[in-house]
Amino acid sequence: MHSQKKRGSDLLPLFCWLPLVCVSVAQSVPQMPKIQGESFAGHTVVLPDAAAGKVAVLIFGFTKASKVPTRAWADKLQTYLGTHPDVELYQLPVLEDVPRLFRSMVISGIRKGVPENKREHFVPIVQGEADLKRLVGYEEKDDAYLIILGRAGNMVQQIHGAPNDASTAQVKSTIESLLIQK
Repeated sequence: MHSQKKRGSDLLPLFCWLPLVCVSVAQSVPQMPKIQGESFAGHTVVLPDAAAGKVAVLIFGFTKASKVPTRAWADKLQTYLGTHPDVELYQLPVLEDVPRLFRSMVISGIRKGVPENKREHFVPIVQGEADLKRLVGYEEKDDAYLIILGRAGNMVQQIHGAPNDASTAQVKSTIESLLIQK
């Protein structure tokens, strides 16, 4: 009887620390900072709020040349996802470094190349470029940078570069696992 009581008291410190460990792990899941822009459909978009309750794929590009890999990712994922109601795909060209004098012309030129049905989720970002570069682990200026968000707005996966078979399979697997979780 005495040994059972002692064994239970040995576990007491473990049970006291367990909630703290759980809170610590929960807090270590990176939360997506808020970013805001106006979509090509004319609506203000604040992410991750605009995708709340859904899985979101954010595709960032930082240069004119990044148009190629960002478009490749968008085309691949839109083909794969179709119009899945629980997934939002956003294309986010980051244009803060474009001189203000030319920025509206650049945005207008990009808008002309975006089909009407994709304009709601095509959002130029014109502030916070340095922070976004840190967030995505910016390395190669002409790469596409993807962030996959869980339904709570937490960052689940980051990847950069052009899509290839391995990276595409990895992204699809992450999206599928997040869709299973409700």
